[in-house]
Amino acid sequence: MSAQNYNSADRRPEFSDWSTPVNLSAPVNSGANDASAVLSKDGLSLFFSSDRGGFGGEDIFVSKRRSKNARWQESVNLGAVVNSASTDRLRSISTDGRILLFQSNRVAGGQGGNDIWASVRSRVNDDFAWSTPVNLGSVINTEKEEIAANYWFGNGDRRKKLFFSSSRPGGINNSADIYLSEISSGENFETPVNILELNSPYTESCFWVRDDGLEIIFSSTRAAFNNLIDSFDLWVSTRASIDDNWSVPESLATLNTQGFRDVNPQVSADWQTMYFTSNRQPGGFGGSDIYLTTRHRLRGNE
Repeated sequence: MSAQNYNSADRRPEFSDWSTPVNLSAPVNSGANDASAVLSKDGLSLFFSSDRGGFGGEDIFVSKRRSKNARWQESVNLGAVVNSASTDRLRSISTDGRILLFQSNRVAGGQGGNDIWASVRSRVNDDFAWSTPVNLGSVINTEKEEIAANYWFGNGDRRKKLFFSSSRPGGINNSADIYLSEISSGENFETPVNILELNSPYTESCFWVRDDGLEIIFSSTRAAFNNLIDSFDLWVSTRASIDDNWSVPESLATLNTQGFRDVNPQVSADWQTMYFTSNRQPGGFGGSDIYLTTRHRLRGNE
């Protein structure tokens, strides 16, 4: 996509509503807690977190399929290079497929609480070629909770940003908010800025940012006026250009379930398939499961 398209409102894509969610079923879902699914750009690998067994807490797994119409195969743990005895929860994979971001409360090398960590690979078709994770450092991570993160590489990688969620001091009502850090030409993180128009006095946690920078889908407890884990719903906001403010967030009401948590939205490279996590019942396998919903493009960016 050209730099021109990022700021051209008349070419912004429009989509249908999201379809009725479908449980991904086994072998991706299990009787354990399965969550935070991210689909590879080619659609043949599905990375996700699960506490079904491994090194302790949650680990990151991958399931593969031979084609986009084939069934998912048995999931495989990414191994001890990425995973630890702590909770390792997948958050996003960069659009070039080379950087995996995850949340972990591992102590060694951390800033305290949950931090955002990164692992990289040079061979994007090798699902087990991830490097030893690196903590994103004290500009991003604090002694509080850093919950989610998503890189945005825009305009031919000339504008690089990190969106992340944190309960760091200075947020609205001391709850977790969504922040933005510009990445300098020297690849350093700049001081994070609270994206005020997206946040509320309640908790904003995990999210997905479209790679044109014009749509964000995130989880929030704002509708229930509390910070309880089963009050999370999915919300969406858009903007006309990457230099504009985000619109007032709207609930994705047809996807949300009252009294259950709906979290971890991640959308495919064509922007038309979303995976998210829910503990809704009936229909689940136990704990939290991964669900799929689709939409189709109506116009824009032809």
